Amino acid sequence: MAQNIEDVVADSASAGRVVPRRLPRIASRKKTAIAGFVLMAPSLVFIGLFVMVPIVYVVYLSLYKSNLLTPHPKFVFLQNYVQLFSDVDFLGSLKNSALLSGGMLFLSLPIGCLLAALLNMRLKGTKFYRTVFFAPYVLPLVGSGLVFTLLLDKDNGLVNHVLALVGVPPINWLGSSHTALISVMLVSLWQYSGYYMLIFLAGLQNIPQSLVEACQVDGGGRLKSFIHVTLPNLTPTIFFCAVVCIIQSFQAFDQVYVMTDGGPNNASSTLTYYIFHKGFQMYDIGSSAAASVILLILLSILSLIQIRLGRRWVVEES
Repeated sequence: MAQNIEDVVADSASAGRVVPRRLPRIASRKKTAIAGFVLMAPSLVFIGLFVMVPIVYVVYLSLYKSNLLTPHPKFVFLQNYVQLFSDVDFLGSLKNSALLSGGMLFLSLPIGCLLAALLNMRLKGTKFYRTVFFAPYVLPLVGSGLVFTLLLDKDNGLVNHVLALVGVPPINWLGSSHTALISVMLVSLWQYSGYYMLIFLAGLQNIPQSLVEACQVDGGGRLKSFIHVTLPNLTPTIFFCAVVCIIQSFQAFDQVYVMTDGGPNNASSTLTYYIFHKGFQMYDIGSSAAASVILLILLSILSLIQIRLGRRWVVEES
């Protein structure tokens, strides 16, 4: 039966032997490691059950031809992946997701940063405007999608009625292949810009005011102090927002499903909508699982590229 470290020390001391000093340290480290694993155990179990196991199962499904009704799915190896890259609808969904992600990245982040810079000037009514800009983010995506479906209706929508006052003819916002994806993007901008505003505001308030004042004392105006002091210190926040924005954009589903149902002619179908359509409307589970795996690989590659490029322009805090 193994003795614990306290018994070893006590026995050695009573016998007059010299006890190495590192023995208690090693025991302390083991106890710390065990305590760390015990504390992490719930999270590891959660990640294993609800993240890793589903990923492995989806990869398994992507290698079979199955429609949930066949008792014995047929093993087809990579055939589902090959068929996806010859599917016009899948390639169109991939392109739409890329356009939506690029639009959100280059529009929502500057808008969020501009709003945060204005609110950081501590003008009158800052708390009110902060609440107003952030409120859309907490609204349910399905609810806001339904509201904008009514607002953008070609015949009875409020948007076309307002545009008619300045002589603009009615626009079929959600029924035209030219404006459907743009409409979804505008609603996403309205909903997510307040979220990025709040993150940028936290980043701005974390910058020491003494640095900005020192730049202005040296002759730099507000623009120069923003370019040379504020912007470099804000790069970790910009990097975080860019990663989150791309992941959120590629996962866009609710607005597309409610507002356009992927139409017309798949003009607004995104990658997640394609996965839903294939799996739960066409019952082609193998192709749906293969598209899910491609989405996972794509987001992993984009995140790794952002991390590698981020090391060149993100200013780390000293």
